[in-house]
Amino acid sequence: MEQKQLPVAIERVRAQFESWRAQKRKGERIPEPLWQAAEEAARKHGIHPVSHAVRLEYAHLKRRVRGAEPCSAGAGREAEFIELQEGVRGEGVGCIVELEKGNGTRMRICVGDGAAVDWARMKEAFLGA
Repeated sequence: MEQKQLPVAIERVRAQFESWRAQKRKGERIPEPLWQAAEEAARKHGIHPVSHAVRLEYAHLKRRVRGAEPCSAGAGREAEFIELQEGVRGEGVGCIVELEKGNGTRMRICVGDGAAVDWARMKEAFLGA
């Protein structure tokens, strides 16, 4: 069975992690520049391929990519729109929007006419701003 060729960006990040792991001390945390390289590759090529190739925990990389990492650097970040789909899932549903806070709290909104909703006010109400 032939192995699938990794994209150059993932291979580069994998090599950086392997090099770091070869010389790291026991208990040493992954340096931020390596995390940032993994996040960038995951945004371009997907979280699963990067986490598998680099040997990172999928859920941890996913949280970092989505900006929900519970660290002081992420404190105060606003929620982002995760998904916006038109004309899916049943009759009368013209728009589905999901919001997620940094702490993982989610809100899902299904409306027939997305143009009739003040999305900025909806976001502010969800964030408590």
